[in-house]
Amino acid sequence: MSTQKAVAVVAKGQPVQLIERPIPKPKAGEVLVKVSIAGLNPHDGLVRDIAYFIGEENLPAVLSIDIVGEVVQVGDAVTAFKIGDKVMGQGDPAVPDTNGTQEYALLDADFTAHLPASISPDQANTIILNVLTSYLAVFGPGFEIPSPLSTPDKSFDYGNTTIVVVGGGSACGKFAIQLAAWAGIGTIITVAGKTGEVGLRFMGATHVIDRSLSEEDIRSEIHSITGDELLYVLDCINRDDHTPSVRLLSDTKKGTFVPLAVSRPNTIDESKVGPKKEGYVFKKFVARLSLFREIAKEFYQVLPKLIDEGVLRPTAFEVIEGLDVGMINAQLDKFSERAWPSRVNVHVQ
Repeated sequence: MSTQKAVAVVAKGQPVQLIERPIPKPKAGEVLVKVSIAGLNPHDGLVRDIAYFIGEENLPAVLSIDIVGEVVQVGDAVTAFKIGDKVMGQGDPAVPDTNGTQEYALLDADFTAHLPASISPDQANTIILNVLTSYLAVFGPGFEIPSPLSTPDKSFDYGNTTIVVVGGGSACGKFAIQLAAWAGIGTIITVAGKTGEVGLRFMGATHVIDRSLSEEDIRSEIHSITGDELLYVLDCINRDDHTPSVRLLSDTKKGTFVPLAVSRPNTIDESKVGPKKEGYVFKKFVARLSLFREIAKEFYQVLPKLIDEGVLRPTAFEVIEGLDVGMINAQLDKFSERAWPSRVNVHVQ
């Protein structure tokens, strides 16, 4: 068999379709995986709606970066995996052969890990793109806080560091909280729904600020905890206006603001930011692992261990059975409407 079924974006702004495309062959450093589970994320809705990441000239585009499956072929120079291994890995949205809503996908061996023993394959599929995004935000090109995986930086005082995670109830927000707790960051404040407070505190949040409060009340509560010392704000919400998050930063020291909504323009009203005497750093990045190979490779090597040790916990999910175009389009519609539904895992085969 040389072709396979795939769900793909064929035309920008149009419903995805079921198509046939070639089964790729692994090159050096790659493995070919028979896909069992493909996870849908909000960026998949943007791929369909605006050809996000890829551009119309690169259609058709297969969806889903998050992949769980079984290795069926191994490329040259791959030593960590063999045929029959059950793995989890991350594709590249701009490279259709590497994505999950198809029967077979290529994975870069550097961004692939053996399935952990402590959780189910469906649970593992919820801990791929979002956790890597949060890791890059906190320890990579975002805040550049020294990673616990690197040579310890004794000059960095984790215990006396404070981070604010806006949108702690989102998948990326939850993983950012867990990673910050793993690193030993002393004060982890999140702005989130109070109904999820118990779970967020269990993950490591030291304070949960009710997101339903007014902007001024949220700022006042956070400043009552941090004073004018806050240097790190991570915003996991795909909002139109990031000004309230920037305002949380110190007025007298240079802080860093990292939004995870890279599809948005720089939506900050400087007239409302306030007196940032030393200015502030605005850090955007795209969690495309080929741009951050070394740090991503290092993380993937320990990912199963972090899961088995309970450092990283899976998020809730729902299931679509098979490459059901109607169900997949309905899920993408929810993303487009910013309904933020539960995570959906597509059981490809």
